[in-house]
Amino acid sequence: MESEKTLNELIEREIDVLGYELVKTEIFFSGRRKALRIFIDRPDAPVTIDDCVRVTKALGLVLDAAENVPGPYNLEISSPGSARPLTKPAHFARFRGERSRVEYLDDAGVKTTVIGPIAHASETAVTVSADGVDRVIPHERIVKANLHPADQGVREPEPRRQPRRGRRAGKRF
Repeated sequence: MESEKTLNELIEREIDVLGYELVKTEIFFSGRRKALRIFIDRPDAPVTIDDCVRVTKALGLVLDAAENVPGPYNLEISSPGSARPLTKPAHFARFRGERSRVEYLDDAGVKTTVIGPIAHASETAVTVSADGVDRVIPHERIVKANLHPADQGVREPEPRRQPRRGRRAGKRF
């Protein structure tokens, strides 16, 4: 966990020098190869492909020299898109009034989802209005949060169907 924090601090420092904001980092496996995906934003304009190329070149050199990501990996730089992740208290404050989708752990520790506009945001909690009720959610209980624009074709996730397992009927030759 400490190495992930160090990696995020390094990335944030380098991206800040270039004039971008670090929105989120993800480390995952794409097939057999590790991937590091970094979401960036610009305060003055939308992120373009040229921005992603610029950050890729600058960060690639810094990350290789620092050796914070062990082994080979693919570096992916992306814009946050219309369903932008909300990962910091400042993100909630910046998008006050916008429709959001927040997954959080309630008082009983049960994962709950609320969709509605961000009514208020502070350093300690965010308030989301849904169904005429304001829900105050402490930041430490948020599992995942994104902007959730209603008019841009963002749909609710459909339940995944489990693949069928077992043998097919008939003989195999």
